[in-house]
Amino acid sequence: MSYVVLARKYRPQSFDDVIGQEDVVSQLQGALKSGRLGHAFLFCGPRGTGKTTCARILAKELNKIKTTSSETFALDSNMDVIEIDGASNRGIDEIRTLRENVQFVPMSGAYKIYIIDEVHMLTEPAFNALLKTLEEPPAHVKFIFATTDPSKLPLTVTSRCQRFAFKRISLEAIVKQLESICKQEKLKADDEALYAVAKASQGSMRDALSILDQLSSTSSGIVSVKDVNSMFGFVETELLFSLTSALIEKSSVKALATLENIVNLGKDIKQLTQDLVEFYRHLMIMKAGGTDLQGLIDYSKSYKEMLFAQSAQISMKDILRTIDVFIAAQDTARITESPRLALEIAFAKITSLGGNSPEPQPSLAIPQSASGPKPTFPNGINNKKGSVIIDPNSSPVVSSEKGCTTLEDIKREWTALTFAVSQQKMSVGTNLQEGIPLKLVGNKLTVAFAPGNEFFKEFLDKKEHLKLIEDVFLNHMKRALVIDLTIAERSEKTSSPQGLNDALSIFQGKVVNEWHNGQ
Repeated sequence: MSYVVLARKYRPQSFDDVIGQEDVVSQLQGALKSGRLGHAFLFCGPRGTGKTTCARILAKELNKIKTTSSETFALDSNMDVIEIDGASNRGIDEIRTLRENVQFVPMSGAYKIYIIDEVHMLTEPAFNALLKTLEEPPAHVKFIFATTDPSKLPLTVTSRCQRFAFKRISLEAIVKQLESICKQEKLKADDEALYAVAKASQGSMRDALSILDQLSSTSSGIVSVKDVNSMFGFVETELLFSLTSALIEKSSVKALATLENIVNLGKDIKQLTQDLVEFYRHLMIMKAGGTDLQGLIDYSKSYKEMLFAQSAQISMKDILRTIDVFIAAQDTARITESPRLALEIAFAKITSLGGNSPEPQPSLAIPQSASGPKPTFPNGINNKKGSVIIDPNSSPVVSSEKGCTTLEDIKREWTALTFAVSQQKMSVGTNLQEGIPLKLVGNKLTVAFAPGNEFFKEFLDKKEHLKLIEDVFLNHMKRALVIDLTIAERSEKTSSPQGLNDALSIFQGKVVNEWHNGQ
């Protein structure tokens, strides 16, 4: 006989065999027992979680079909159970044929059952053609729809179905099933290997069995965690613990050396960054609850023991700050398209600062009082196409009522505010930096751009961009502002760099990058 892949060989034949979908199975069994069955069912959820399998089992239960294997049921093509692939039979002609055929009574069972897989792939005309039949089908017809994307289904369809939500299968459930199959198939695999397979499957039993199938065909009956890591670019547990130990010790040399070793092994840097975020999440859980919360970590017992030991070497504050650094590194990698550089910078931040803490961002809060002279703000806009002088006397300020924000406050915090906007969306913050706050009347803040910079104004003058700016300003300035964009009038005078010098003095900083096109 030809070889049958594990995903088909061990496909559940009854509801009792279904793994990880206890709620759905309980509801379906209850409906079968009570006889309160709808005429249409919608099974939705991630791939490989049992939607089509449960649809077949439900069809078998409805028509009392007796089979001994999934092959018998799938290939014998019971005339009363019709499976349709929505991806390849998505047009109106196929649905018209279905409408004609539903009128025929079943040949042997109680119902003629239509299973439409990936039903969201049907075209809009096809859905429209199906609606009337779906609303008032013949008494002998049942529909079972399966989809990974229910949001693409028309509400007129979903409202006529009993909906069942399939969830991703837990790692523990997948590992338990894999252990059972390994025994039956006489495969040798330790816990670390099976957990690595389950992790790679991302909650899909079918994917887990496909991975195990591939590994067993190339490993002479022995499945090791090294094989799984090699297949998916995962970093070995030992290397991950070695790397995090170096970070906890604040040893940049050890951390960078370990990273170099990981890169030389051909591991994926983006996957490593993701693994580090997950690892520190595990440390956070162990630090917060120890063994009481270990059930929240879907890994082997030995892995949890090592985590618990390492969590004693780091504070909760440092764990949370390190997670922030790695999340920021993921964002940086997307912008710079250099995941290794982003990760190396993250290592430097974690290991070079006291307490294993990343450098805090400068506060955007406006000081209530300050000693010394107030800083000045550049009184003009300066670029290669000319200069614009803003008359400070023409810039009205808001009332001095306690808690209100003045124009001078906004000018003083402008660099920090635009930086905060760039953290939400880089392109918006970069374009906003090309303007300056011109005047504030009531809650209306006018931001001016120099002639020749119309592009920046046009880019920002969109509803979604203005809302983003207003939301960030509200969050940091504690005041709702309406942003108005304008092009300032041209002047032959040049602006003074004094405002820049004052800003550098206030923030004790230096120029590392110029966003404006300075002369």
